[in-house]
Amino acid sequence: MATVYPERLIIYHAGTGKTTFLACLKVTTLFVFCFFEMIMTPAYIAAGEPLLKTAGVALCGVIPGLYVAWSTSPFVAAVHLHLPPYARWSRAILERFARTAPPNTRLDVTTMSLIGKPRVSSMVLSDLRPASRRLGMVNYVRDTSIANAQRKWWRFRAVADFNVQEGGERGVKCGWVWRELKEGIAKRAAAAGPERAEGGNK
Repeated sequence: MATVYPERLIIYHAGTGKTTFLACLKVTTLFVFCFFEMIMTPAYIAAGEPLLKTAGVALCGVIPGLYVAWSTSPFVAAVHLHLPPYARWSRAILERFARTAPPNTRLDVTTMSLIGKPRVSSMVLSDLRPASRRLGMVNYVRDTSIANAQRKWWRFRAVADFNVQEGGERGVKCGWVWRELKEGIAKRAAAAGPERAEGGNK
């Protein structure tokens, strides 16, 4: 008898249009940065332009790059749930699992790198905590201190802040699973106290 659901089930997707737009925005901003910092700024320096004017040209590439990186890095494109074998047999069983998912349930949360490349962060359900940061652009956080301590110094730091936008679960067939998990995350955070609920344990 074949299982109904795959082992790695997509339960959230922000939408192809939105994801593609942000990826293009990141790449475009990178080109703008390279143009101003590698072509315009050296040209101004070679021409002996005033320091203030040269600095202004350099900032034309730096400021957009920093803002786009800061504002889009938490954007979550997709969330996948790793299902145990028994939860894959029927919707009724999956519903029961989603409502009572254990803290060690594995999730893959996909964000985007500086160049718009998908970046998958693997974690367990208990890692995620509700939060409100970056003017509301971050609504979930996780503690990455252990993961970063185990990484080489030259590797990118683990993603700690996430923006799972409301309604993204409607774009996939099993989006209702994310709604159930989201309620469980909120309940665990509330039971742990206000400091942990806001990600204060980072």
